[in-house]
Amino acid sequence: MTKIQINGREVEADPKQPLIRACHDQGVDVPMYCYHPGLASVGSCRICQVEVAGAPGQPSRVVAACRTPVSKGMVVSTDTPKAHDARRECLEFLLKNHPLDCPICDKAGECDLQDYSFNEGQGEGRSSEPRRKLQKRKSLGDVIVLDEERCILCSRCVRFFTDVTKKAQLTVEGLGSRSVINTYMDKPLEGNYQGNLADICPVGALTSKKFRFQARVWNLSKTLSTCGECSRGCSISVESLRAKEVKRIRPRYNAAVNQWWMCDTGRHALAPLTRPQAPEGAVLGGRLRGAAVRGYNGLELADDVAALDLAADMLAAHPGAVVIVSPFATQEEAKAALALAQALKATPQFVSPAPNALKDDLLHTGDPCPNRRGLVEQGFAALEPAAALAALAAAPSAVLAGERVLELLGHEGLAKLPTKLRLVAFDVETSDIPALDIAFPVPTHVEKSGHWVNLDGCVGVLNVAVPPPALVRRLDLQLAALTAKLSAVPARS
Repeated sequence: MTKIQINGREVEADPKQPLIRACHDQGVDVPMYCYHPGLASVGSCRICQVEVAGAPGQPSRVVAACRTPVSKGMVVSTDTPKAHDARRECLEFLLKNHPLDCPICDKAGECDLQDYSFNEGQGEGRSSEPRRKLQKRKSLGDVIVLDEERCILCSRCVRFFTDVTKKAQLTVEGLGSRSVINTYMDKPLEGNYQGNLADICPVGALTSKKFRFQARVWNLSKTLSTCGECSRGCSISVESLRAKEVKRIRPRYNAAVNQWWMCDTGRHALAPLTRPQAPEGAVLGGRLRGAAVRGYNGLELADDVAALDLAADMLAAHPGAVVIVSPFATQEEAKAALALAQALKATPQFVSPAPNALKDDLLHTGDPCPNRRGLVEQGFAALEPAAALAALAAAPSAVLAGERVLELLGHEGLAKLPTKLRLVAFDVETSDIPALDIAFPVPTHVEKSGHWVNLDGCVGVLNVAVPPPALVRRLDLQLAALTAKLSAVPARS
């Protein structure tokens, strides 16, 4: 580490990092467009200029902090008139051709160009020439749309593909005022990481097609959580519109897991989190509205306490139960399921689907079990869907518990189970499985708190981003209540 001065305060800085990193590490705000801590520095935008004092007797000079290495004894000032004048000149140049799209731009409210223009007081231009006309709403594939007029040519998107995915797909095409971002040979972008372009674009030039015009960011509530689409467990921000509906999922920096990035599979996994509820008074056709018990006309809504009593009696009357949980079960839910399995004298198991074809060298593991390691460490045995169905078919009774457990086992296979099986299921939604006797609703992983353990042993935190529907109780509480009721059921001879 090297000692330098930043705004009159002596600090220690890493000489291997650029000066802007030293400032940010000390909580000193230095604006940036082209610089990103996860990408190579190019110094193209010049908005990060700060004043650095020279040697004794020499005048100070204004330098780009992203391209200036830290050196011993340097004296840095980020808030001097020289630094602000340099930044205002850069902003005036960038705003010369930038369109006044703020009222319709998805980036409005989290746009660096807006923020820095306000902070630096650069609100007017001195030129009278018209802005250049470029292509708007240009599709770059199935994920990203480009607005060439908004682009400030920071080249973050270009460097993302060269530095992170290691497969160049974008370039700066043309010279001077004709420069634009384009794909090679106008081919559409490929890969599972295109959505990161919308995150790293400092203005509204690159936007996500799926989020486009869905919500204003100032109406979004952001909740720290963990992605459940593979065993990597990327740290994410779940963003909901007025805390009611999840509208966007974005990566959250975690140096030990995913750094600044996430794959598009996890980013766009909104459908399982935004299922509509079943019609009023119905069990099928959407999320379970409450406990359901099989009657003469199939599954019918019932009081949850009465349904739990019935489940306890049924499981006690048919000993030898199989207990299988979802790989989406949290550590807290797994603990409750483990206690239930012990009460039923069953081997705790979890459904373990086969790896998918999404595995890559960056983040996605191809393993669709977000809490595999956590479940194994608690003593649960992994069971492939076919083996799980065979175990169910041979058992007198069974408990299936956790988000998507029925989906992962396969509705077609579940439909073939013998009706003599006494089956209790805890899931987000259900289907008309002949063997299913009692069903209970559970929250999704954005509607509950808890923890997952990823493949490397890093603990991921889940927080409530949106409240679960009425009558949907936490799975761990339901399993604990069932375990308590089982202990109260008189032993049968």
